[in-house]
Amino acid sequence: MDTTRQNTTNDAPILVFGEGSASVFLISQLLKRNEKVIWVKDSGSQVWPVMPYVKSELALGAMLDSYQMVSNDVFANPIEKGIAHRVFRNKGFKLPTWKRTSNIEAQQDAFEEMIWKPEQAYLGVSEIRIAGLSAMKIEEMLREAIDLHPSLKKVEMAPVVEFEVLDQGGKVQFSNGLVTEFKQLYYCGPLSELKSIPKLSAVLKHQVSKSKTSSAVSALQVVFHHSEPLTQSIETGLVIPMNRDSGETFDRDVLGYFVEPNRSVWTVFLQADEVEENHEIMKKLRKMKQSLNKAFDGPDFLPVGKKDFMSTVDKEQVRFEPGFIVIEGEFKQSGANADYVLLNDSFGLSDALEQIANRFDIPAMQFGVEIAEANEILENIQSVENAPDVEAQF
Repeated sequence: MDTTRQNTTNDAPILVFGEGSASVFLISQLLKRNEKVIWVKDSGSQVWPVMPYVKSELALGAMLDSYQMVSNDVFANPIEKGIAHRVFRNKGFKLPTWKRTSNIEAQQDAFEEMIWKPEQAYLGVSEIRIAGLSAMKIEEMLREAIDLHPSLKKVEMAPVVEFEVLDQGGKVQFSNGLVTEFKQLYYCGPLSELKSIPKLSAVLKHQVSKSKTSSAVSALQVVFHHSEPLTQSIETGLVIPMNRDSGETFDRDVLGYFVEPNRSVWTVFLQADEVEENHEIMKKLRKMKQSLNKAFDGPDFLPVGKKDFMSTVDKEQVRFEPGFIVIEGEFKQSGANADYVLLNDSFGLSDALEQIANRFDIPAMQFGVEIAEANEILENIQSVENAPDVEAQF
C-alpha cells in the first residue's frame, strides 16, 4: 500500500470501528454534519441498551439531538427525572431500599455499597427517561435510518490487512480489497479486539492507559418476543435479583425492561472466571430465566393460560459480549493525535453519550422545577428515614 502521501484531504471519509450503541449515536452526529462515514462492522455482535433510560442531563441532550435525525418532534413524549427503575422484592416491584432517605449523599453512599460495580453503569440515584420511548427503540430507529443514508458505506466481516497512520488521518486496506484514506477514526468496538490492528492499538494506547481492562466483565443479553403481553403495562427499568451461587460474595441482578408490550430485553453481567466454559454461561442464562419466572408470577402479570413468564415467550435472541464493561479506571483524552478517538460502550451508554455531547458541543437538557413537581409517579415514596416499602406504580 503506497504511503508516500502523508496527509489526507478534507473530503476523505471518517472511519468508525464497532457496532454497539456508541457507534450508532456517534454516526448519527457525523451524518448530521454532512460527513462521509465508513462504518466498519466487525463481529456482528451488539448489546442493546441495558436499561431504557439515561443517567444525566448531558447524556439525554446527546440522545435527543441524535433522535432528531429520525423525528421532527423529539419532545412529543414527556421527560421524567427521578428513579426510573424498580427492584423486585417481597413479591412486588418497588423503589430501591437506598431511596428510603431523602438525603442525596446518603442515597449515593448506600447505592455504591449495595450495587455491584458493573450494574452501577446503568443504575443511579438520579435517572431520566422518556415516557413510552426507550433508549433501545431510539437506537433501532437510528440504525434503520443510518443503513439507508447515502453518505454511509458499510464494511462487514472484512478484517484489516494493512493500516498506516499518517501525519493527518490514515490509510487502511480491508480483506475485501477496499483501500481508502480517512481523515479521522473513531474506535467504538470492544477493547479486546484492538489488538487485531496493532498500529491502531499503538495509537490509542495512551487513551486506554488509565482504564483497567483486566477488570472488564462480560454481558449476557436476551431479547424475548412474547406471544402475549403481560397483563400489566410496565415502562420502567426493572432490577430482579438472582440467587447467589455457592461461593459468591456479591449480589447480582438481572437488568431489563419491556421495549414494547410484546418484546423485552434482559441483561446479566459475568466475571472473567465465569465465561471460560460455555456451560457456565448457559448456567447463568438458565438462572436468568428462573429469576424472571419468579418475579412475574401469578395473575397480576401472567395472561390467562400461561403458567410462568417463559411460557409467554415464543422467540428469543441471545447475545454474549466478552469484556463488555470496564469497571475500573477511565479513558484519557489524547493531545498527541486528535484524529484518533476511543469512544465506546465500556463505561455504559450514558458515559458514551456524554463523550459525544462534549465532542460535538451538545448542551445538557435542563430541567425546571415543573419537571420535578410533575414527576410524582417516579418519586412516589415518603422522604423520611426508614420509609416503608412502596409498591411501584406503572
